[in-house]
Amino acid sequence: MREALQLQRVMLVVSRVVPGRDQERRGRGDGKHHGQRDSTAAMRRRLGEDRLHGPTIAAHLGICSPQMATRPARAKHRPKSATAATPTPSPPRAGEAAVRRDARRWIYGGLDLVFAIGYAVAIWKVIPNRLPSAMAHLWTFPLATLAMAAGMLLGSPRGWWIAVIGGSVVLVSMFALIVRIVISAAFLAGVYGAFGKAAATFALVMIALTIELVALLPIVQVKYLMTRSGRRALGVQAP
Repeated sequence: MREALQLQRVMLVVSRVVPGRDQERRGRGDGKHHGQRDSTAAMRRRLGEDRLHGPTIAAHLGICSPQMATRPARAKHRPKSATAATPTPSPPRAGEAAVRRDARRWIYGGLDLVFAIGYAVAIWKVIPNRLPSAMAHLWTFPLATLAMAAGMLLGSPRGWWIAVIGGSVVLVSMFALIVRIVISAAFLAGVYGAFGKAAATFALVMIALTIELVALLPIVQVKYLMTRSGRRALGVQAP
């Protein structure tokens, strides 16, 4: 009987000691967690996030600290930017100022005016001719160049056609003028001997100068007008 009573006493003492130790361990664990929560709360207070956001459901249930629960959640839907509200500008129409900002149109127009005036002064004062056919042929250069200038400055599909036709007329007249000069040089070289050969050489030099002074501008200008940029500059639909 004594042994049975002693055994019961030992069991009661053990049953009282074990729960006490478990409670001490839990208290230590809670103390650690509370310490971590307090340090986290101090960091959040430094950042000022606890002032901007209220506690969440997790904080009310005690799953996490209120300071950790007040972290801002990531927005699932971002607000639309201010630029989305601004109306988009309407696309420019074909042939309007948006496609006519090419400065080459004005450069070619100014050069055409200068060359047309120079051709007229040269024919009137420098190289007058008594033959009516020769004078009519020479006057085609300033008139066609003036038409090129008008077409470039007009800046429209009609102006594009005027400029192209004017440049083509200048090139055709230039080719006819070269043929007439070659025929005259051959006649002089065959009839007048050495004097005619010297005149023929001078005629060939005049052909080279005429190509540089007369044919170069319409060649470059017509080439520009046939490109896509030239067509768009004058409002013509590119192919």
